[in-house]
Amino acid sequence: MNNPQLPYFPRQFAHYAIGAYMAALMLVSVLYNSYAMHWYWWVLGILGVCGFFLGASSLSRKWSGLREKTFEKKVFQTAFLLRVIMVFFLYWFFNEMTGKHFMFSAADAEGYHDEAVWMAQLIRDGNFSAYWDYKFRAGNGVSDAGYPMYLGFIYLLTNDSIIIARLIKSIWSAFMCVLIYRLTRRNFGEVAGRLAAIFCMLEPHFIIYSGMHLKETEMLFLVIFFLERADFLLRSRDFRFWAVLPTLLLMLGLFTFRTVLGLAACFAFVLALLLSSQRVANLGRRWVILIVFVLGAGYFVGGRVASEIETVWEQRHTNQDSRMSVIRQSQGLAKYATKAVFAPMIFTIPFPTMVETAGQENSRLQHSGFVAKNVLSFFCLLALFWLIFNKDPRSNWRNHVLLGAYLIGYLLILLQSAFVHADRFHLPAYVAEVIFAAFGVTLCSRPKYKRWFTLWCALMFVAWVGWNWFKLRGRGMV
Repeated sequence: MNNPQLPYFPRQFAHYAIGAYMAALMLVSVLYNSYAMHWYWWVLGILGVCGFFLGASSLSRKWSGLREKTFEKKVFQTAFLLRVIMVFFLYWFFNEMTGKHFMFSAADAEGYHDEAVWMAQLIRDGNFSAYWDYKFRAGNGVSDAGYPMYLGFIYLLTNDSIIIARLIKSIWSAFMCVLIYRLTRRNFGEVAGRLAAIFCMLEPHFIIYSGMHLKETEMLFLVIFFLERADFLLRSRDFRFWAVLPTLLLMLGLFTFRTVLGLAACFAFVLALLLSSQRVANLGRRWVILIVFVLGAGYFVGGRVASEIETVWEQRHTNQDSRMSVIRQSQGLAKYATKAVFAPMIFTIPFPTMVETAGQENSRLQHSGFVAKNVLSFFCLLALFWLIFNKDPRSNWRNHVLLGAYLIGYLLILLQSAFVHADRFHLPAYVAEVIFAAFGVTLCSRPKYKRWFTLWCALMFVAWVGWNWFKLRGRGMV
Protein backbone atom coordinates (compact mmCIF):
# COMPACT_ATOMS: atom_id res chain seq x y z
CA MET A 1 0.00 0.00 0.00
CA ASN A 2 1.50 3.36 -1.04
CA ASN A 3 -0.39 5.45 1.52
CA PRO A 4 -1.82 4.89 5.02
CA GLN A 5 -5.23 3.26 5.15
CA LEU A 6 -8.23 5.17 6.41
CA PRO A 7 -9.46 2.76 9.11
CA TYR A 8 -13.15 3.75 9.22
CA PHE A 9 -15.92 5.45 7.27
CA PRO A 10 -15.60 9.14 8.24
CA ARG A 11 -18.61 10.89 9.74
CA GLN A 12 -17.81 13.79 7.41
CA PHE A 13 -18.50 11.49 4.43
CA ALA A 14 -21.78 10.39 6.01
CA HIS A 15 -22.87 13.99 6.52
CA TYR A 16 -22.03 14.96 2.91
CA ALA A 17 -24.02 12.02 1.51
CA ILE A 18 -27.02 12.58 3.78
CA GLY A 19 -26.92 16.33 3.10
CA ALA A 20 -26.96 15.80 -0.67
CA TYR A 21 -29.88 13.36 -0.35
CA MET A 22 -31.95 15.60 1.91
CA ALA A 23 -31.31 18.64 -0.31
CA ALA A 24 -32.37 16.69 -3.42
CA LEU A 25 -35.44 15.28 -1.65
CA MET A 26 -36.55 18.76 -0.53
CA LEU A 27 -35.87 20.42 -3.89
CA VAL A 28 -37.68 17.73 -5.87
CA SER A 29 -40.66 17.99 -3.53
CA VAL A 30 -40.77 21.78 -3.91
CA LEU A 31 -40.23 21.87 -7.68
CA TYR A 32 -42.72 19.08 -8.35
CA ASN A 33 -44.99 19.43 -5.32
CA SER A 34 -47.97 18.00 -7.22
CA TYR A 35 -46.05 14.71 -7.47
CA ALA A 36 -44.35 14.70 -4.05
CA MET A 37 -43.94 11.25 -2.51
CA HIS A 38 -46.33 10.04 0.16
CA TRP A 39 -45.08 10.46 3.71
CA TYR A 40 -44.28 6.78 4.22
CA TRP A 41 -41.77 6.79 1.32
CA TRP A 42 -40.10 9.76 3.01
CA VAL A 43 -39.85 7.90 6.31
CA LEU A 44 -38.46 4.73 4.71
CA GLY A 45 -36.02 6.72 2.59
CA ILE A 46 -34.67 8.87 5.41
CA LEU A 47 -34.33 5.87 7.73
CA GLY A 48 -32.53 3.90 5.03
CA VAL A 49 -30.10 6.64 4.01
CA CYS A 50 -29.31 7.88 7.53
CA GLY A 51 -29.14 4.36 8.90
CA PHE A 52 -26.71 3.29 6.21
CA PHE A 53 -24.27 6.19 6.29
CA LEU A 54 -24.37 7.04 10.00
CA GLY A 55 -24.38 3.35 10.89
CA ALA A 56 -21.35 2.68 8.68
CA SER A 57 -19.49 5.59 10.27
CA SER A 58 -20.35 4.60 13.85
CA LEU A 59 -19.90 0.83 13.60
CA SER A 60 -16.68 0.95 11.57
CA ARG A 61 -15.15 2.76 14.55
CA LYS A 62 -16.94 0.89 17.32
CA TRP A 63 -16.19 -2.59 15.98
CA SER A 64 -12.63 -1.91 14.80
CA GLY A 65 -11.06 -3.49 17.90
CA LEU A 66 -13.13 -6.69 17.91
CA ARG A 67 -11.47 -10.03 17.28
CA GLU A 68 -12.21 -11.62 13.90
CA LYS A 69 -14.65 -14.26 15.16
CA THR A 70 -16.40 -11.77 17.43
CA PHE A 71 -16.72 -9.33 14.52
CA GLU A 72 -18.21 -12.03 12.28
CA LYS A 73 -20.70 -12.93 15.02
CA LYS A 74 -21.69 -9.27 15.48
CA VAL A 75 -22.13 -8.79 11.74
CA PHE A 76 -24.26 -11.90 11.33
CA GLN A 77 -26.48 -11.21 14.33
CA THR A 78 -27.05 -7.54 13.47
CA ALA A 79 -27.67 -8.26 9.79
CA PHE A 80 -30.10 -11.05 10.65
CA LEU A 81 -31.99 -8.86 13.13
CA LEU A 82 -32.36 -6.00 10.63
CA ARG A 83 -33.62 -8.39 7.97
CA VAL A 84 -36.08 -10.14 10.26
CA ILE A 85 -37.57 -6.78 11.24
CA MET A 86 -37.90 -5.89 7.56
CA VAL A 87 -39.48 -9.27 6.75
CA PHE A 88 -42.27 -8.77 9.27
CA PHE A 89 -42.72 -5.10 8.38
CA LEU A 90 -43.03 -5.76 4.63
CA TYR A 91 -45.29 -8.76 5.24
CA TRP A 92 -47.70 -6.35 6.94
CA PHE A 93 -47.01 -3.35 4.67
CA PHE A 94 -47.59 -5.20 1.40
CA ASN A 95 -50.82 -6.66 2.72
CA GLU A 96 -52.04 -3.21 3.76
CA MET A 97 -51.09 -1.64 0.42
CA THR A 98 -51.96 -4.41 -2.05
CA GLY A 99 -54.20 -6.86 -0.16
CA LYS A 100 -51.56 -9.57 -0.62
CA HIS A 101 -48.34 -10.47 1.15
CA PHE A 102 -46.37 -9.71 -2.02
CA MET A 103 -44.63 -6.65 -3.40
CA PHE A 104 -46.25 -4.13 -5.74
CA SER A 105 -46.71 -5.43 -9.31
CA ALA A 106 -45.69 -8.84 -8.04
CA ALA A 107 -45.79 -10.77 -11.31
CA ASP A 108 -42.51 -12.65 -10.87
CA ALA A 109 -42.89 -13.06 -7.11
CA GLU A 110 -46.39 -14.54 -7.35
CA GLY A 111 -45.30 -16.72 -10.26
CA TYR A 112 -42.48 -18.20 -8.17
CA HIS A 113 -44.89 -18.71 -5.27
CA ASP A 114 -47.53 -20.47 -7.38
CA GLU A 115 -44.99 -22.74 -9.03
CA ALA A 116 -43.43 -23.64 -5.69
CA VAL A 117 -46.83 -24.46 -4.18
CA TRP A 118 -47.60 -26.69 -7.16
CA MET A 119 -44.25 -28.46 -6.93
CA ALA A 120 -44.60 -29.05 -3.17
CA GLN A 121 -48.07 -30.52 -3.67
CA LEU A 122 -46.85 -32.82 -6.45
CA ILE A 123 -44.17 -34.15 -4.10
CA ARG A 124 -46.75 -34.73 -1.36
CA ASP A 125 -48.84 -36.61 -3.93
CA GLY A 126 -45.82 -38.69 -4.96
CA ASN A 127 -45.78 -37.22 -8.46
CA PHE A 128 -42.60 -35.11 -8.54
CA SER A 129 -41.74 -36.56 -11.95
CA ALA A 130 -44.56 -34.47 -13.46
CA TYR A 131 -42.87 -31.30 -12.29
CA TRP A 132 -39.44 -32.51 -13.42
CA ASP A 133 -40.74 -33.34 -16.89
CA TYR A 134 -42.42 -29.92 -17.12
CA LYS A 135 -39.30 -28.06 -16.01
CA PHE A 136 -36.65 -29.91 -17.94
CA ARG A 137 -38.39 -31.22 -21.03
CA ALA A 138 -36.49 -31.02 -24.31
CA GLY A 139 -35.97 -27.46 -25.46
CA ASN A 140 -36.20 -25.91 -22.00
CA GLY A 141 -33.16 -24.17 -20.53
CA VAL A 142 -31.97 -24.25 -16.94
CA SER A 143 -32.05 -20.48 -16.35
CA ASP A 144 -34.59 -19.52 -13.69
CA ALA A 145 -35.18 -23.17 -12.78
CA GLY A 146 -33.20 -23.08 -9.54
CA TYR A 147 -35.21 -20.65 -7.43
CA PRO A 148 -38.73 -22.11 -7.90
CA MET A 149 -37.38 -25.58 -7.09
CA TYR A 150 -35.56 -24.27 -4.02
CA LEU A 151 -38.72 -22.49 -2.90
CA GLY A 152 -40.78 -25.61 -3.55
CA PHE A 153 -38.62 -27.66 -1.17
CA ILE A 154 -38.91 -24.89 1.46
CA TYR A 155 -42.69 -25.00 1.08
CA LEU A 156 -42.66 -28.78 1.33
CA LEU A 157 -40.97 -28.55 4.74
CA THR A 158 -42.96 -25.55 6.04
CA ASN A 159 -46.50 -26.19 4.76
CA ASP A 160 -46.24 -23.48 2.07
CA SER A 161 -45.26 -20.79 4.59
CA ILE A 162 -44.42 -17.46 2.96
CA ILE A 163 -43.09 -15.92 6.17
CA ILE A 164 -40.73 -18.81 6.95
CA ALA A 165 -39.35 -18.71 3.39
CA ARG A 166 -38.52 -15.04 3.90
CA LEU A 167 -37.00 -15.62 7.32
CA ILE A 168 -34.70 -18.17 5.70
CA LYS A 169 -33.78 -15.46 3.18
CA SER A 170 -32.68 -13.38 6.16
CA ILE A 171 -30.24 -16.13 7.15
CA TRP A 172 -28.70 -16.30 3.66
CA SER A 173 -28.43 -12.53 3.44
CA ALA A 174 -26.83 -12.24 6.89
CA PHE A 175 -24.33 -14.99 6.09
CA MET A 176 -23.52 -13.21 2.83
CA CYS A 177 -22.20 -10.31 4.93
CA VAL A 178 -19.81 -12.69 6.67
CA LEU A 179 -18.64 -14.14 3.34
CA ILE A 180 -18.05 -10.63 1.97
CA TYR A 181 -15.91 -9.90 5.02
CA ARG A 182 -13.76 -12.98 4.42
CA LEU A 183 -13.45 -12.38 0.70
CA THR A 184 -12.58 -8.69 1.04
CA ARG A 185 -10.14 -9.28 3.89
CA ARG A 186 -8.29 -11.85 1.81
CA ASN A 187 -7.99 -9.40 -1.08
CA PHE A 188 -7.64 -5.97 0.52
CA GLY A 189 -6.90 -6.45 4.20
CA GLU A 190 -8.72 -6.39 7.53
CA VAL A 191 -9.90 -2.77 7.44
CA ALA A 192 -11.50 -3.07 3.99
CA GLY A 193 -13.01 -6.41 4.97
CA ARG A 194 -14.78 -4.93 7.97
CA LEU A 195 -16.02 -1.93 6.00
CA ALA A 196 -17.40 -4.20 3.24
CA ALA A 197 -19.21 -6.37 5.79
CA ILE A 198 -20.76 -3.33 7.50
CA PHE A 199 -21.79 -1.84 4.15
CA CYS A 200 -23.44 -5.12 3.19
CA MET A 201 -25.08 -5.47 6.59
CA LEU A 202 -26.67 -1.99 6.43
CA GLU A 203 -27.33 -1.63 2.69
CA PRO A 204 -31.09 -1.00 2.21
CA HIS A 205 -31.31 -3.09 -0.98
CA PHE A 206 -30.10 -6.26 0.71
CA ILE A 207 -32.34 -5.70 3.73
CA ILE A 208 -35.48 -4.99 1.70
CA TYR A 209 -35.03 -7.89 -0.73
CA SER A 210 -35.05 -10.26 2.24
CA GLY A 211 -38.69 -9.30 2.72
CA MET A 212 -39.67 -9.97 -0.90
CA HIS A 213 -40.46 -13.21 -2.66
CA LEU A 214 -37.98 -12.71 -5.48
CA LYS A 215 -34.86 -14.77 -6.16
CA GLU A 216 -32.33 -11.98 -5.66
CA THR A 217 -31.38 -12.78 -2.04
CA GLU A 218 -30.49 -16.40 -2.77
CA MET A 219 -28.84 -15.45 -6.06
CA LEU A 220 -26.58 -12.84 -4.45
CA PHE A 221 -25.65 -15.30 -1.73
CA LEU A 222 -24.59 -17.79 -4.41
CA VAL A 223 -22.58 -15.09 -6.21
CA ILE A 224 -20.58 -14.19 -3.11
CA PHE A 225 -20.23 -17.83 -2.06
CA PHE A 226 -18.84 -18.66 -5.52
CA LEU A 227 -16.41 -15.72 -5.50
CA GLU A 228 -15.27 -16.51 -1.96
CA ARG A 229 -14.65 -20.20 -2.70
CA ALA A 230 -13.02 -19.46 -6.08
CA ASP A 231 -10.74 -16.88 -4.48
CA PHE A 232 -9.86 -19.29 -1.69
CA LEU A 233 -9.05 -21.97 -4.27
CA LEU A 234 -6.79 -19.58 -6.18
CA ARG A 235 -4.87 -18.47 -3.10
CA SER A 236 -4.75 -21.77 -1.23
CA ARG A 237 -1.28 -23.27 -0.87
CA ASP A 238 -2.63 -26.73 -0.18
CA PHE A 239 -4.39 -27.60 -3.44
CA ARG A 240 -6.37 -30.80 -3.72
CA PHE A 241 -8.20 -32.13 -6.75
CA TRP A 242 -11.60 -32.25 -5.05
CA ALA A 243 -11.25 -28.64 -3.88
CA VAL A 244 -12.44 -27.57 -7.36
CA LEU A 245 -15.80 -29.31 -6.92
CA PRO A 246 -17.52 -26.73 -4.62
CA THR A 247 -16.55 -23.93 -7.01
CA LEU A 248 -17.97 -25.87 -9.97
CA LEU A 249 -21.23 -26.65 -8.18
CA LEU A 250 -21.71 -23.05 -7.13
CA MET A 251 -21.09 -21.91 -10.70
CA LEU A 252 -23.68 -24.44 -11.91
CA GLY A 253 -26.10 -23.06 -9.33
CA LEU A 254 -25.65 -19.58 -10.78
CA PHE A 255 -26.62 -20.86 -14.24
CA THR A 256 -29.91 -22.13 -12.77
CA PHE A 257 -30.71 -18.63 -11.50
CA ARG A 258 -29.58 -16.51 -14.45
CA THR A 259 -27.64 -17.72 -17.50
CA VAL A 260 -25.53 -14.60 -17.97
CA LEU A 261 -24.60 -14.63 -14.30
CA GLY A 262 -23.12 -18.11 -14.58
CA LEU A 263 -21.33 -17.01 -17.74
CA ALA A 264 -19.82 -13.97 -15.99
CA ALA A 265 -18.67 -16.14 -13.07
CA CYS A 266 -17.10 -18.72 -15.38
CA PHE A 267 -15.38 -16.00 -17.45
CA ALA A 268 -14.01 -14.34 -14.30
CA PHE A 269 -12.58 -17.55 -12.88
CA VAL A 270 -10.87 -18.55 -16.13
CA LEU A 271 -9.46 -15.04 -16.55
CA ALA A 272 -8.19 -15.09 -12.98
CA LEU A 273 -6.41 -18.38 -13.64
CA LEU A 274 -4.75 -16.91 -16.73
CA LEU A 275 -3.86 -13.40 -15.53
CA SER A 276 -3.40 -13.50 -11.75
CA SER A 277 0.05 -12.64 -10.46
CA GLN A 278 2.45 -15.21 -9.06
CA ARG A 279 1.78 -13.73 -5.60
CA VAL A 280 -1.78 -15.09 -5.81
CA ALA A 281 -0.96 -18.52 -7.24
CA ASN A 282 2.01 -20.03 -9.06
CA LEU A 283 1.64 -20.68 -12.77
CA GLY A 284 1.80 -24.47 -12.61
CA ARG A 285 -0.97 -24.81 -10.05
CA ARG A 286 -3.14 -22.33 -11.96
CA TRP A 287 -2.89 -24.47 -15.11
CA VAL A 288 -3.81 -27.61 -13.18
CA ILE A 289 -6.89 -25.87 -11.74
CA LEU A 290 -7.77 -24.49 -15.19
CA ILE A 291 -7.68 -27.92 -16.83
CA VAL A 292 -9.73 -29.51 -14.04
CA PHE A 293 -12.20 -26.61 -14.12
CA VAL A 294 -12.69 -26.70 -17.89
CA LEU A 295 -13.21 -30.47 -17.91
CA GLY A 296 -15.58 -30.28 -14.95
CA ALA A 297 -17.52 -27.34 -16.43
CA GLY A 298 -17.90 -29.24 -19.69
CA TYR A 299 -19.29 -32.22 -17.83
CA PHE A 300 -21.62 -30.38 -15.45
CA VAL A 301 -22.80 -27.55 -17.68
CA GLY A 302 -23.19 -29.52 -20.90
CA GLY A 303 -24.77 -28.63 -24.21
CA ARG A 304 -28.12 -27.39 -22.88
CA VAL A 305 -26.54 -24.42 -21.09
CA ALA A 306 -24.24 -23.73 -24.04
CA SER A 307 -27.28 -23.63 -26.30
CA GLU A 308 -29.03 -21.29 -23.89
CA ILE A 309 -26.03 -18.92 -23.86
CA GLU A 310 -26.02 -18.88 -27.66
CA THR A 311 -29.74 -18.07 -27.72
CA VAL A 312 -29.31 -15.21 -25.24
CA TRP A 313 -26.49 -13.76 -27.34
CA GLU A 314 -28.40 -14.04 -30.62
CA GLN A 315 -31.51 -12.40 -29.17
CA ARG A 316 -29.77 -9.59 -27.30
CA HIS A 317 -30.67 -6.86 -29.84
CA THR A 318 -34.23 -8.11 -30.35
CA ASN A 319 -34.88 -8.24 -26.59
CA GLN A 320 -33.43 -4.78 -26.07
CA ASP A 321 -35.46 -3.23 -28.91
CA SER A 322 -38.64 -4.94 -27.68
CA ARG A 323 -38.22 -3.74 -24.10
CA MET A 324 -37.32 -0.19 -25.15
CA SER A 325 -40.40 -0.01 -27.39
CA VAL A 326 -42.57 -0.87 -24.37
CA ILE A 327 -40.80 1.72 -22.19
CA ARG A 328 -41.21 4.43 -24.86
CA GLN A 329 -44.99 4.02 -24.69
CA SER A 330 -44.98 5.60 -21.20
CA GLN A 331 -41.68 7.49 -21.26
CA GLY A 332 -41.27 9.92 -24.15
CA LEU A 333 -37.61 10.71 -23.39
CA ALA A 334 -36.56 7.04 -23.38
CA LYS A 335 -35.25 7.44 -26.93
CA TYR A 336 -32.25 9.24 -25.44
CA ALA A 337 -31.43 6.30 -23.14
CA THR A 338 -28.84 4.66 -25.38
CA LYS A 339 -25.82 2.48 -24.62
CA ALA A 340 -23.56 5.49 -25.20
CA VAL A 341 -25.44 7.35 -22.46
CA PHE A 342 -25.52 4.46 -19.99
CA ALA A 343 -21.94 3.22 -20.46
CA PRO A 344 -20.15 6.03 -18.55
CA MET A 345 -22.64 5.68 -15.68
CA ILE A 346 -22.81 1.90 -15.54
CA PHE A 347 -21.17 1.69 -12.09
CA THR A 348 -23.52 4.33 -10.66
CA ILE A 349 -27.02 3.87 -12.10
CA PRO A 350 -29.93 3.45 -11.40
CA PHE A 351 -30.86 6.77 -9.78
CA PRO A 352 -33.59 7.05 -7.11
CA THR A 353 -37.24 7.77 -7.82
CA MET A 354 -38.43 10.56 -5.49
CA VAL A 355 -41.73 11.43 -7.18
CA GLU A 356 -45.13 9.75 -7.44
CA THR A 357 -45.16 8.14 -10.88
CA ALA A 358 -47.62 5.36 -11.70
CA GLY A 359 -46.53 1.77 -11.21
CA GLN A 360 -43.18 2.58 -9.55
CA GLU A 361 -43.98 1.89 -5.92
CA ASN A 362 -41.14 -0.63 -5.64
CA SER A 363 -38.64 1.99 -6.82
CA ARG A 364 -39.87 4.46 -4.22
CA LEU A 365 -39.73 1.76 -1.54
CA GLN A 366 -36.08 1.10 -2.36
CA HIS A 367 -34.92 4.59 -3.25
CA SER A 368 -32.61 4.76 -0.20
CA GLY A 369 -30.71 1.81 -1.65
CA PHE A 370 -30.26 3.67 -4.93
CA VAL A 371 -28.82 6.62 -2.99
CA ALA A 372 -26.35 4.34 -1.19
CA LYS A 373 -25.29 2.73 -4.47
CA ASN A 374 -24.84 6.06 -6.25
CA VAL A 375 -22.63 7.39 -3.45
CA LEU A 376 -20.59 4.20 -2.99
CA SER A 377 -19.85 4.09 -6.73
CA PHE A 378 -17.37 6.94 -6.16
CA PHE A 379 -15.26 4.73 -3.91
CA CYS A 380 -15.64 1.77 -6.26
CA LEU A 381 -14.36 3.79 -9.23
CA LEU A 382 -11.55 5.23 -7.11
CA ALA A 383 -10.45 1.71 -6.14
CA LEU A 384 -10.57 0.42 -9.73
CA PHE A 385 -8.53 3.32 -11.10
CA TRP A 386 -6.03 2.99 -8.26
CA LEU A 387 -5.56 -0.74 -8.92
CA ILE A 388 -5.22 -0.26 -12.70
CA PHE A 389 -2.66 2.55 -12.53
CA ASN A 390 -0.78 1.33 -9.48
CA LYS A 391 2.65 0.02 -10.57
CA ASP A 392 3.45 -1.84 -7.35
CA PRO A 393 3.25 -5.59 -8.18
CA ARG A 394 2.36 -6.32 -4.55
CA SER A 395 -0.95 -4.45 -4.74
CA ASN A 396 -1.99 -3.84 -8.34
CA TRP A 397 -4.91 -5.27 -10.33
CA ARG A 398 -3.24 -8.62 -11.06
CA ASN A 399 -3.74 -9.59 -7.42
CA HIS A 400 -7.51 -9.13 -7.75
CA VAL A 401 -8.36 -10.39 -11.25
CA LEU A 402 -11.25 -12.60 -10.11
CA LEU A 403 -13.24 -9.77 -8.53
CA GLY A 404 -12.44 -7.25 -11.24
CA ALA A 405 -13.17 -9.62 -14.12
CA TYR A 406 -16.49 -10.67 -12.61
CA LEU A 407 -17.60 -7.09 -12.00
CA ILE A 408 -16.59 -5.67 -15.36
CA GLY A 409 -17.63 -8.79 -17.28
CA TYR A 410 -21.12 -8.78 -15.80
CA LEU A 411 -21.57 -5.05 -16.37
CA LEU A 412 -20.51 -5.41 -20.01
CA ILE A 413 -23.12 -8.14 -20.46
CA LEU A 414 -25.72 -5.97 -18.73
CA LEU A 415 -24.87 -3.04 -21.00
CA GLN A 416 -25.79 -5.21 -24.01
CA SER A 417 -29.08 -6.31 -22.47
CA ALA A 418 -32.58 -4.88 -22.28
CA PHE A 419 -32.30 -4.30 -18.54
CA VAL A 420 -29.44 -1.84 -18.24
CA HIS A 421 -31.44 0.47 -15.96
CA ALA A 422 -33.34 -2.25 -14.07
CA ASP A 423 -32.33 -2.31 -10.42
CA ARG A 424 -32.68 -6.07 -9.96
CA PHE A 425 -30.23 -6.74 -12.77
CA HIS A 426 -27.59 -4.45 -11.25
CA LEU A 427 -27.55 -6.25 -7.90
CA PRO A 428 -25.19 -9.10 -8.95
CA ALA A 429 -22.63 -6.42 -9.89
CA TYR A 430 -23.42 -4.30 -6.85
CA VAL A 431 -22.27 -6.95 -4.36
CA ALA A 432 -18.83 -6.79 -6.00
CA GLU A 433 -18.95 -2.99 -6.16
CA VAL A 434 -19.44 -2.93 -2.39
CA ILE A 435 -16.15 -4.80 -1.99
CA PHE A 436 -14.23 -2.36 -4.18
CA ALA A 437 -16.01 0.57 -2.52
CA ALA A 438 -14.81 -0.58 0.90
CA PHE A 439 -11.24 -0.67 -0.39
CA GLY A 440 -11.78 2.74 -2.01
CA VAL A 441 -12.75 4.22 1.36
CA THR A 442 -9.47 3.02 2.87
CA LEU A 443 -7.58 5.00 0.19
CA CYS A 444 -9.23 8.26 1.23
CA SER A 445 -6.64 9.25 3.81
CA ARG A 446 -5.37 11.59 1.07
CA PRO A 447 -7.03 15.05 1.27
CA LYS A 448 -7.52 15.23 -2.50
CA TYR A 449 -9.74 12.15 -2.45
CA LYS A 450 -11.88 13.73 0.26
CA ARG A 451 -12.29 16.84 -1.88
CA TRP A 452 -13.26 14.69 -4.86
CA PHE A 453 -15.90 12.96 -2.74
CA THR A 454 -17.43 16.32 -1.85
CA LEU A 455 -17.69 17.13 -5.56
CA TRP A 456 -19.17 13.68 -6.21
CA CYS A 457 -21.95 14.29 -3.66
CA ALA A 458 -22.70 17.60 -5.39
CA LEU A 459 -22.81 15.77 -8.74
CA MET A 460 -25.19 13.18 -7.30
CA PHE A 461 -27.45 15.95 -6.02
CA VAL A 462 -27.71 17.28 -9.58
CA ALA A 463 -28.22 13.77 -10.98
CA TRP A 464 -31.01 12.95 -8.50
CA VAL A 465 -32.91 16.14 -9.21
CA GLY A 466 -32.34 15.78 -12.96
CA TRP A 467 -33.44 12.14 -13.01
CA ASN A 468 -36.76 12.93 -11.37
CA TRP A 469 -37.34 15.78 -13.83
CA PHE A 470 -36.55 13.28 -16.61
CA LYS A 471 -39.15 10.81 -15.30
CA LEU A 472 -41.86 13.45 -15.07
CA ARG A 473 -40.98 15.21 -18.31
CA GLY A 474 -40.95 11.98 -20.30
CA ARG A 475 -44.46 11.21 -19.06
CA GLY A 476 -45.73 14.69 -19.92
CA MET A 477 -46.29 15.54 -16.24
CA VAL A 478 -44.20 18.73 -16.22
